Amino acid sequence: MEEIEGIYSEVHDAQTQYGRLLWTQYTAGYDFGLKDQYQKITSLLKNEKSYELVREALETEQDPLNKRKLQLVDNLFKPYHLSQSLNELDEEIQGKVSDLSKLLNQFRYTFQGKEVSSVELGQVMSRDEDKNRRREAFFAKNQINQPMIDAGFLDLISLRKTYAKEYGSANYIAHQLEMNELDEDIFSNWLPELHQSLPAMEKARAGFAEQFLHEDRILPWDEQYIDAKIAPLLNQEVDMSDYFGNINKLFSLFGFDISSYNITYDIFPRKNKPEWGYNFPIETAKDSRILANVKNKFHEYGVLLHETGHAVHSFLLDPEELILNTGVSGIISEGIANLFQGFLYSPQFSGSFFSGSDGAAEQFSRLKEYRKTNSLRAISRIFFDHSFYLNEASSLDDVYQLYWKNHREVLQEEPFGDEPPWAFTIHYTTHPIYLHNYFMGDVTCEMLKGVFEKKHGNGLLADPEAFGSFLLNEVIRPSGSLKFGELFKRISGEEFSLKFMRS
Repeated sequence: MEEIEGIYSEVHDAQTQYGRLLWTQYTAGYDFGLKDQYQKITSLLKNEKSYELVREALETEQDPLNKRKLQLVDNLFKPYHLSQSLNELDEEIQGKVSDLSKLLNQFRYTFQGKEVSSVELGQVMSRDEDKNRRREAFFAKNQINQPMIDAGFLDLISLRKTYAKEYGSANYIAHQLEMNELDEDIFSNWLPELHQSLPAMEKARAGFAEQFLHEDRILPWDEQYIDAKIAPLLNQEVDMSDYFGNINKLFSLFGFDISSYNITYDIFPRKNKPEWGYNFPIETAKDSRILANVKNKFHEYGVLLHETGHAVHSFLLDPEELILNTGVSGIISEGIANLFQGFLYSPQFSGSFFSGSDGAAEQFSRLKEYRKTNSLRAISRIFFDHSFYLNEASSLDDVYQLYWKNHREVLQEEPFGDEPPWAFTIHYTTHPIYLHNYFMGDVTCEMLKGVFEKKHGNGLLADPEAFGSFLLNEVIRPSGSLKFGELFKRISGEEFSLKFMRS
């Protein structure tokens, strides 16, 4: 194994440098050689002698943990030893992703004749009483649709389809699931389960629509507005100067002192900086960097808690287990991040800001109720991502047709406009077939809460330090050595199911 670990260590070092360069591009807009560094990574992965050693070791290894490590390395090397055309496609795809992500990161919207950020559009949708202005702010996000098509987004989709076909996968969705060690039929029951829940969901949503809109239907530009009506404290101005202290106070409750971790924060807006929140896991347990755009609203702490959750997860892994750390499922990673983001509404966090505010607990409790009502609607966005790879589209109009077809089939709702915003969701470009990780991560968190409460007789916030130990020992430490499905069943005793979200 020592020789194999040495082979992977070289790949790891090259990937670490790529992460540093990517951070520079995302934070400042400068590309200092991403393409060249990516080629260094692929050059190592194409090395025939290295791959031959991996294959030989995999055939003879008997130790289960070492075999797991070898399977992970084999999965990494294998795609680069199938054909030259696949390798060329891989480089072409990576180049196209880099170009398109640069466009997305630097794009700014125009709203009522003024250049604005997505944060400012969100504030309009959250606070403006005029539903027509909220609607206009929502549809302003479709301004990036045509530029992305013109820059080759559909060419990227076509390249991915071609890659999957040449690889031998049924389609690109199946290919990505295989790469992430998930069963090809993992989504097969989702639509029936969603449709079974839709009547109750729609009844609950209609109640909120009547209460806050005096209408019978909630439209996309109403979602943030209703959030803010249910919990006005979301938009309360707060002092962000001690953001680190406030975040560390929460994580310390679980036994995680983030001041002892090498976490870099870049959180305030500026030109050429992307508007999404990111965690760059530059080097596991050694260097984690957080990118966000916040101003001075309480709800903006949500993204900081999410990305810090990613960072803490990284620092709780063993830095010496370079190979096993690559086996951590994105579902576990996003689930842990979402878990800590959810503590935004807990008295343990919000109490630092609103300890004297009447009704804070009630506001956030009602908000969680509303959010739970909407939780299964996330399936629509996941399946829209899939639709790119299951259908043909050669123009923006074709994409709109796919969007509305998916909207009708999944949510059983009629269109709410002509040109829906979609391209602003950067995952379609940079992280295809990834959105399920957030949703499945939420389902996993609900399972973890239930298991912990059953074992300890208390909710996780009643004994946060015990929950921190549970998370570390039952989830994080074994997360690289097991596939997601195996880990889920080991903890819960059951197969993954949406029922955990509905219970």
